Amino acid sequence: MWDVAVVGAGPAGSVSAYLLSKKGFKVLLLDRQSFPRDKPCGGGITFRTHKVLREVGLEDYPVERPHSEVLIKGFGFEVRVEHRPFAINLVKRESFDHFLMERAVEEGTTFKRGNVTAVKSEPEGVKLLGVNEYASYVVGADGANSLVARSSGLRNGWGKEETIYALEGSAPLSEVLTFIVDAAPMGYGWIFPRASDSNAGVGGLATKAVEIKRAFQEFSKRHGIRDVKAAIIPIGGIDLPSSAHRIFLVGDSAGMVDPLTGEGIYYAVKEATLLSKAFEADDPVSRYEELLLEVREELRLKRKAFRIIVPRIGFFFKIFAAYPEIARRYMLTSIGEIPFKDFWGWAVKRIPRASFSLLFHRFK
Repeated sequence: MWDVAVVGAGPAGSVSAYLLSKKGFKVLLLDRQSFPRDKPCGGGITFRTHKVLREVGLEDYPVERPHSEVLIKGFGFEVRVEHRPFAINLVKRESFDHFLMERAVEEGTTFKRGNVTAVKSEPEGVKLLGVNEYASYVVGADGANSLVARSSGLRNGWGKEETIYALEGSAPLSEVLTFIVDAAPMGYGWIFPRASDSNAGVGGLATKAVEIKRAFQEFSKRHGIRDVKAAIIPIGGIDLPSSAHRIFLVGDSAGMVDPLTGEGIYYAVKEATLLSKAFEADDPVSRYEELLLEVREELRLKRKAFRIIVPRIGFFFKIFAAYPEIARRYMLTSIGEIPFKDFWGWAVKRIPRASFSLLFHRFK
């Protein structure tokens, strides 16, 4: 019997397996695909994600291109912000995920290709149906449509208001990493230059999926996007438990993703580190929930900001453009240099004054 079986070898699953193997646990890592394999994703590794990877000894991941300058534009305005040594590292998920899986194997994890169809908790362990395996604990890292989450009763699927719908593909090489805030309703567009091409796409709240598809058609014509893929990114797990009865959820399976940006890799890696710490306790299930409290608090505040800002993005972006310090601090928040709670408290005090000044200058 395995100490821990991890289902899904994306960043959340592989980092979980890597850290638990380092602690001496007998770990099985399962995925229905062989590696290397591609996955729809912008592939942005923010500076704060890099810091977490560095803390656990995984900072030597393959980087396509680092970016210290970020351009944010829309509604006829643009803002440029910088961070050294970099703000975002661009990776290809094919090589990034393969690297993480191989590092887990180097630490003693056993990787097997297999399709888990369900999990069944028993008094002494968990059965993994479809692969004929048995483990003391199971970690569900099998994505937005997680079979582990659904068969264990921790999740019942996601509603449209709980997901981001994204369309992305490969575009010609650009120079500057760019966010386009008026490219899609209840979302944004992006162009992420890599070594020889760019990842580009649009995404927004799935309640606007029809409009997002139309927006992508225009965006794709403008930027020459090919090899198009779609993705669902869950953001609805903030207030739901991520563990119960020997089962743990990490990454998209847990549904804890930044609702403002759709960034999931940071939270996937962070949750994996917290899960590893939880296994130092006598009751890892309860300890995992305790360790997740800070993450949940941050995401609840971001959800509040999403509900205020995103439906009025045109107005707020004009404020950002007129007062670049707000945009600069927001980027520093996104890459982990400023806690979101501190940024939000600072911004809330200044946005009313900035709004008044913007309106005054408009009618002056």
